[in-house]
Amino acid sequence: MNLPKNDFVWFYVVLVLFDLACGAQSLENYRVISKPLLLISLLAYFILRAKNNRNATCYTMVAALIFSLSGDVFLLFETSNSLFFTLGLASFLIAHILFAITFTKKWNSNKEGSFKWILISLLSYGLVLFLILQDNLGSLKIPVMLYISGILAMVITAYKRKGSVPLSSFNYVFIGAIFFVISDSTLAIHKFLFTIPIAHIIIMGTYAAAQFLITKGILMQGDFEN
Repeated sequence: MNLPKNDFVWFYVVLVLFDLACGAQSLENYRVISKPLLLISLLAYFILRAKNNRNATCYTMVAALIFSLSGDVFLLFETSNSLFFTLGLASFLIAHILFAITFTKKWNSNKEGSFKWILISLLSYGLVLFLILQDNLGSLKIPVMLYISGILAMVITAYKRKGSVPLSSFNYVFIGAIFFVISDSTLAIHKFLFTIPIAHIIIMGTYAAAQFLITKGILMQGDFEN
C-alpha cells in the first residue's frame, strides 16, 4: 500500500483541523480520537515510505513517534490526575532523545561559525524560560529542567545535520524542531504562568506542523545510512 504524497498532506491537514476544532469547542470526548490520529497517521505514513530503509535510523524515528503518541495520550487525561502530566512529560522527553539520536546519525562534524551562535541562543532561551517558570513549578522543577535540556538537545542535533543532508531535508527538520520549541513553550507558559486565550490553536498547530516537518524531513534524506 502506497499513499500518494499530496493525498497524505491533505489528509493530515484535515486531521489537524478536526483536532483544532474539537479543542476549540472543548469536545474532549472527540479529542480522545482526534489527537492520537495525528501521530498514528504519521507513523503509518513514515513506515510505508521508509519500507526500503529498515535500519537503525528508521527504528529510532519510529520509536520517537511512538513515544510522542504515548505523550499525546497521557496529556489527554492530565486534568483528571496530575500523574498523567508527568507521564506525558517523560514520554516526550524520551521522544526528544530518540529524535536527537536519529539526527546525530547525520551529524556534520565540520566546524561552522554560525553553530556557536545557534548554540548560545538556544541555551540562553532554555535558561531564561526555566528561570521564568521555576517559581510556579513546585515538584516539577527537575522534570521540567530535564525536559528543556532534552528538547534543546533535539534542536541542536537537528541543526548539526546541516551540510550532511539535502538542504530541503535540513530545512524541514530544523524548522520542525523550532516549531516544537514554540509549541512546548506556549504550553508551559499557559500551564504555569498565565492563560493564553488561543493556547490550544498555537500549541496544537505548531506541534502538528513540527511532527509532520520532522517526519517528512527524515524521509527526504533518501537513504538512512550512517
